[in-house]
Amino acid sequence: MQEIDKKQITPVELAAAMMQLTMKGIESSWDTLKPAVTAYLSHPVLTMAKEDELLREIYIAALALEIYCIPYAFEEETARLVSLGMGEVMSSANLVEHRLSESITQYYLPRLEAVAAAAPADLAMELVQEATRILYERIDLPLKPADWATSLLGAKLFPFMAGIVGKWPILAMKFEVKPE
Repeated sequence: MQEIDKKQITPVELAAAMMQLTMKGIESSWDTLKPAVTAYLSHPVLTMAKEDELLREIYIAALALEIYCIPYAFEEETARLVSLGMGEVMSSANLVEHRLSESITQYYLPRLEAVAAAAPADLAMELVQEATRILYERIDLPLKPADWATSLLGAKLFPFMAGIVGKWPILAMKFEVKPE
């Protein structure tokens, strides 16, 4: 079998590509989730401002989960480089103003770490479930039931999250990460 020549890419370029891949996945799947979200509004009209707010929260949840999983998704040296690149992208002037890191480090990473520390049999499933639970808690919808596990929205969010995360290793097949 012939080995494919991989394009060399810097850690920052890979981190930016990873973030774009996640956002595109959310945007392309959003229409499947939108009706479930709309059902929990006081008025069944999803404004652009509310849609932007919800998309932002979903993006933060997916990004937090994928950042946490970098060490699991790549071999050790590549994971180290990707983590450094991700840190650089997240602290860039373009992203710092969106305050994505604050939500990720305050709400998601500690709870994802607690899940991993419990050493569940299916770590990936438990991580996606915890990220979904946190997302459910954070989204502001007036008619949303308190318990995500008994909510239609919770039932829709979980497969949505599972479908948009975990694609980053695909990039590793196409690119070789080289230090800058």
